[in-house]
Amino acid sequence: MFHFDDMPVIYPVGEHSFREVRQKGCVYVDKTIYVARMITQAKFIFLSRPRRFGKSLMLSTVEYYFRGEKELFEGTWLGGHEKEWKQYPVLRFDMTETEAITASQLSEFLHAQLGNYERLYGVEDNSRWNDIAFRYNSLIRNIYQVTGRQVVILIDEYDKGLLESLDAAQEEQDAMTTLLRAFYSQPKAATEAVKFCLVTGVARFGHLTLFSGPNNYLDISMNPMYAAICGITQQELIDYFQEGINALSQNRGVSHDDMIEALRVKYDSYRFTQGPELVYNPFSLLCAFSELSLDNFWIKSGTSKVFVKYLTRSEFDLMELEKLWVTRDRMESKYSKEDSIPLLFQTGYLTIKDVMEAKLYRLGIPNGEVRSALVEQLMPKYMGISEDVFSLLMTQLLADLKKGNVEAWVEDIKSLISRIPNQIFGPIESHLADEAKRAKVKEDNIARFERTYHIIIHMICQMIKVEAQSEVAFSGGRADMVIETKKFVYVIEYKLDSPASEALRQIDEKGYLLPWHADDRKVYKIGISFSSNDRNITEMKFE
Repeated sequence: MFHFDDMPVIYPVGEHSFREVRQKGCVYVDKTIYVARMITQAKFIFLSRPRRFGKSLMLSTVEYYFRGEKELFEGTWLGGHEKEWKQYPVLRFDMTETEAITASQLSEFLHAQLGNYERLYGVEDNSRWNDIAFRYNSLIRNIYQVTGRQVVILIDEYDKGLLESLDAAQEEQDAMTTLLRAFYSQPKAATEAVKFCLVTGVARFGHLTLFSGPNNYLDISMNPMYAAICGITQQELIDYFQEGINALSQNRGVSHDDMIEALRVKYDSYRFTQGPELVYNPFSLLCAFSELSLDNFWIKSGTSKVFVKYLTRSEFDLMELEKLWVTRDRMESKYSKEDSIPLLFQTGYLTIKDVMEAKLYRLGIPNGEVRSALVEQLMPKYMGISEDVFSLLMTQLLADLKKGNVEAWVEDIKSLISRIPNQIFGPIESHLADEAKRAKVKEDNIARFERTYHIIIHMICQMIKVEAQSEVAFSGGRADMVIETKKFVYVIEYKLDSPASEALRQIDEKGYLLPWHADDRKVYKIGISFSSNDRNITEMKFE
């Protein structure tokens, strides 16, 4: 039998058990200081983070601390500071363990869990009671009475049942909410018998008792003290993953520093608080080291069901993803068809980019992995085509650019844009009766249209993994876009409601081609004209 000590570096990809991580000798980024911080700050804690960000591992770390398993914490911050190591009874409810989609199914699951704990701790069997709240409350109090120790309660992915019922009839949604409100309120109701309670999830539902009323849980999700409780900081990357960085850099034939920069661009820049701390997506980072690849691991591991349900039918504005200022209340509000921003932020597709003193937050796309995912997942749905067809179109676009087939590339772009519904470009001013309002909307739309075209084409270029820059500064001005491949350079200028010939003339007059005069590659200048009426490309010229 081999020993884990004889194995090379082990990365805990998808591992949720603190015990397994420690006993297998996996790379472990020490987050135990946050355990001490939580348990000394409040009795009832709530933490929200996107899926696969390490919430379950943190919950498991708390569990084994309260179980008093001192040996698992050797070499950690908590292992060096805790002196008593008391054991407490622990109730852990992992809501991902059930596929229940109705309140009755979830009630059956929860009753089964409560029955298991009644037998484990040798307390009264209350299976005769259908009231989930009464049985749960009795369990907590009875364990406290029998053991003489307060109970630790851990609830993982509390919102799963709520998310599963979002598309159900209102009656079923109300039943699910009533059930979970009753269940989640019991630790507070039995507070004298509770030592500590930690609840994790992705979504925030303000209408639940859990997050309302005078006895609110302490929500640490946007507290700067917990900015790095889940995720990997830049310093942690340097301290814990040198072997992985070296292996990746050797495999890809780049320098150590270039590899760190590539990882940063691909997986970093999640920010969950008003503080400056940024973190990497831990799942993607561990996968990258494990597989020696910079793939879109987080996205490929599964898309949030609620993301698909809501975003594909919401009144979504692509322009908002580039520079969006919102209040904290909006970021934390319930998902709705009318406002997809809470969904995008809470599920990790948007993150905090900047904070104003007035507590306004600017949101943006975190990194390259998420930007690719937004194109890959959103664009096919808006266009009404399958992801397979979309992937084929992306392949054709890449082939066109590599071969210098400019006309075919523009036609493919035109075909893609024609499939996008008009609401992504904003309101149509002709529907307005007031002439002044109509003129104002038209003026706003002109700027909006042009910017939207830029974003769509830029995101498509990123999706097909070609080097593309928007608004490239030159001594004579700014080119709208520059795309580079191994054999070709494309300098592109867009015009809205103007001839494509004007775009070519601007490229010449402002000297946009000068940087490539000594370049061995073939350089194209491309003028593309968009129409605010047709909402598509109407003319293209190139030389």
